[in-house]
Amino acid sequence: MKYFYILSRKEEISKLIERINREIDYKKQILNDCWISCNFQGNGADYTFGGGDGSFNKIDYINLCLYLVGSVSYTNKVGERLEDSISFWEPGIVLPYRYVEYRLKLYMINMELKTALWNLENRDIDYYLFDGSLYSLIIQTHTYGGRINGEIKEDYGEILDYYRDYKKEIKNEIYQDLAANRLTPVTTTVRNAEDEKLRIILEQVEYIVLLREIVEKYRDKFIGVSKTSKMSIYFKRYNGNGNSLFKTLPDIGIFSSVEGTGYSKPINLADRKEVEYNIYYSIHYLKRFHLHIPQLYYQFVRLDSRGGVLNITSFKKLEEKFFTNLNEISVGGYPYILRRSHEDVKISDKDMEICAKLLKLYDSRDRDMVI
Repeated sequence: MKYFYILSRKEEISKLIERINREIDYKKQILNDCWISCNFQGNGADYTFGGGDGSFNKIDYINLCLYLVGSVSYTNKVGERLEDSISFWEPGIVLPYRYVEYRLKLYMINMELKTALWNLENRDIDYYLFDGSLYSLIIQTHTYGGRINGEIKEDYGEILDYYRDYKKEIKNEIYQDLAANRLTPVTTTVRNAEDEKLRIILEQVEYIVLLREIVEKYRDKFIGVSKTSKMSIYFKRYNGNGNSLFKTLPDIGIFSSVEGTGYSKPINLADRKEVEYNIYYSIHYLKRFHLHIPQLYYQFVRLDSRGGVLNITSFKKLEEKFFTNLNEISVGGYPYILRRSHEDVKISDKDMEICAKLLKLYDSRDRDMVI
């Protein structure tokens, strides 16, 4: 590399960073109105948390794609040790070059949701921590769900028709699998679909059925925890005044500049008065599937002054008592139950090579092809 190309942009990049920092300082003006300082000390309610994470990896061969998807979970009562809960791993084959990444991501999320549902059904827990944003789970119901041949279908009618036809059968099979401790990415009905296009649609239907079950039965216990967020909602009021350089500077970037511990006042993403129409619509889109979500709260918390800011999403308002208990099971400001799940669920390339050998797959890999 010739580094003078980098040095030639040094001054320009430095000025841009300065402007970003000025923008952050400018938007910090309203922090006093929405940030609650708190040291999260004192007696909690001794909550019991569940939590988990999922992962997938794959090997592309010339004529097939081998994948392995897994999910692990733990429970943790405040003041006690982490305990193993359920985990599950499943290898499989999909056709290559056919939007594989979209499908494998959905398989992983399906397993994560089944892991959550199993814990909520079988473990005495107060809250289940999902590694990610609940809003992202909702977006997944219609940004993937119309993906046919890799493109988003604007017409949701086809998905809705199949949902009506298959929801009962898929739901029954989900609970049969859970009763047998099977957290398969897709049920038998979906796996045995007569053609590839139908299977892809039913994979999405199963996802919607799963999400609906969790939200309908356990919405008060299901919490999203994320280290990242690209949304800009708290500071929208500063975006239209002509002085803002970055109209979509993420809220998490502003809250990360806050010193000390505390949490933000929640914003209801399902309230048209609080958010833009596209966010509101994305949530209420699920009414088509008879899932009404009147509240989806979005906020931030810093549990440790040396740790990062977390994005929290929930279907009910969370107050100091919840965060005090969450702090009790956290290390460095992040729930240990999620950190441990993330570490244990990783599927390395070496794991995939072992998987291939166990299945006696010795075909030429895609990367071995000479073009």
